[in-house]
Amino acid sequence: MPEFGTIAMVVLAVAIIGVVAVTARSRLSSNNVNAGVGDKTTMSDNIYKLAMVGILGIIIFGGYMAISGYNADIYPLDRIRGNLDGIVSSSDPVIIREHLVAIQTDLDLVMANLPETTDESGNVWKNPVWIFGTESTNFIRIQNNIDTMFAGIDEISSLSKDNSAYHTGMLDINDRALLLKINIMDATPYMYVSPENMMLSAIWIAVIIGIFAVLKRKKEQLQKEDEIGI
Repeated sequence: MPEFGTIAMVVLAVAIIGVVAVTARSRLSSNNVNAGVGDKTTMSDNIYKLAMVGILGIIIFGGYMAISGYNADIYPLDRIRGNLDGIVSSSDPVIIREHLVAIQTDLDLVMANLPETTDESGNVWKNPVWIFGTESTNFIRIQNNIDTMFAGIDEISSLSKDNSAYHTGMLDINDRALLLKINIMDATPYMYVSPENMMLSAIWIAVIIGIFAVLKRKKEQLQKEDEIGI
């Protein structure tokens, strides 16, 4: 997910720079501006509230990025499973082909985000399982099965439903659809725990914790300075 990762890293960098700038400016301002005795709101309170608004914005943006990541990586797999169910429940070649076209569209989206690797035999893989991957979650093999289903449905479309070859071809398509549905279900959890997602999640959590720690320390410092000014 290059675009997702790049945007997330830019936002995190801006957030860190923003918090550092706010706290640095607040320190300089607190050295020159003393709160009056009758003031109800101190400099530290104002800065802390402002920073909390910024943190809330970061959290909201993080939620947006999570939804965007789900829409890009997981939801296409959900749609593929739904179309595979449609293939299994149908015996109309036209409807089955429509489901296959929809599956191919979503499969292109998924495979675009998967890294290309090779197994021990030198075969090309696109597998979301980055440790101990197997053929059942290899999207190259899944793509080959979809291609075979396209060829099969095109072949039986011109046959009569009373033809034995029609029934044989339809059974083959249904069997492949059931198998691919299981493969997609096996692969889905690993799309959540890809190395990119794990790295971004760890960075995001670390930044949020770090910001809270910095703000707590800065608030304590500013409160002491406000008390001295009073």
